[in-house]
Amino acid sequence: MSTVQDIVTLQAFDNEASAFKAALADVEQRLQGDPELDEARRNSQELQASAANLRREQRRIDGEIAGLTAKIDPEEKRLYDGSVTNPKELSNIQRELELLKAHRTAFEEELLGVMSNINRTERAAEEAKAEVIRLEQRWESQTGELKLEAKKLQDSIVAADQKRDRQKAEIPPRSLAVYEDLKRRKGGTAVAKLQGGVCQSCRIMVPEGIRRRVFSPALLTQCPSCDRILSVG
Repeated sequence: MSTVQDIVTLQAFDNEASAFKAALADVEQRLQGDPELDEARRNSQELQASAANLRREQRRIDGEIAGLTAKIDPEEKRLYDGSVTNPKELSNIQRELELLKAHRTAFEEELLGVMSNINRTERAAEEAKAEVIRLEQRWESQTGELKLEAKKLQDSIVAADQKRDRQKAEIPPRSLAVYEDLKRRKGGTAVAKLQGGVCQSCRIMVPEGIRRRVFSPALLTQCPSCDRILSVG
């Protein structure tokens, strides 16, 4: 096999290894966590916190209502038990009772709204909790599959690297150095095919003299435009 063909084969092994490494990086990124699960957990926590706040608000309003009731009951007793006979004092008690009852009614209406919000929020919190459980089960299953896929990709990378190392031994050191330098400078692709006189990497027409050299298996010919090693393809 010619040096150029040996380099083409090496490039193929390098591409194979790069594809496996990119796939492994993607799997490892996915193993970092499940964004959908993270969002579901945040949503569940927020709903639980909202429900807890609403329950505290309910207790506050219950306390306000209880406090007003504690003032209303003895005043109503005084109004109707005959212990107060002065008309002016009775009128004052009546006005005070009306004011206290109006405040209590306002708190009772507020309590109804809070209770409605509690019911709605707690239902949503239960649904969110169930969604978290579902996604956690899915993530547990996916994690096992991803770890197995990662192991297979790691094995494939090792095999590809071994093939690459064996192939490097077939290439003269100077030619290998040219290849490695180009691969570093050209984003991992050091070889370009020549088809119809055109470099398939930079899409530039190659001069006739250089085209003839590409067909010589003993020569390492580079594209005058992109500098990549040209091979017939």
